[in-house]
Amino acid sequence: MQLAKLIQPQDISVLLIEDSQPDATAITKAMIYGESLYNFKITHKNSLSEGLSFLDSSPVDVMLLDLNLPDAKNLKAIDEVHRLFPDLPIVVISGYSDMDIVHQALHKGAQEFLIKGECSGAVIRQSIYQAIVRKKIEQSYKRGDRL
Repeated sequence: MQLAKLIQPQDISVLLIEDSQPDATAITKAMIYGESLYNFKITHKNSLSEGLSFLDSSPVDVMLLDLNLPDAKNLKAIDEVHRLFPDLPIVVISGYSDMDIVHQALHKGAQEFLIKGECSGAVIRQSIYQAIVRKKIEQSYKRGDRL
């Protein structure tokens, strides 16, 4: 597999799991405004359980995940998503900025960790792209493919 073929310009489907409507609106607006090779198709769900139910019937390319949800606090959401959908790239977007939480989230399977209010739309878009590519590389190594 060649790196250039890991991700091509296309529509990228994003599942945003965020219980704060103002935050969800801000994240969505930040993602869709600005130059990008990709068109983002964003689906927003308010809780982890809603998001997981959606994923059962509607696969997505990447998940943007808040860590402070009504039904999953801290790192529980990452554990659950990774257990049920191990091949899904996860970008955490959270108000937490504690480096211990960041390291734990990445160790548990998140590909990226963004802090709300400290990242632009360009940073969010780039993090989504990087998360998808990292997950594809990880899957290639697991299969024994040569890059």
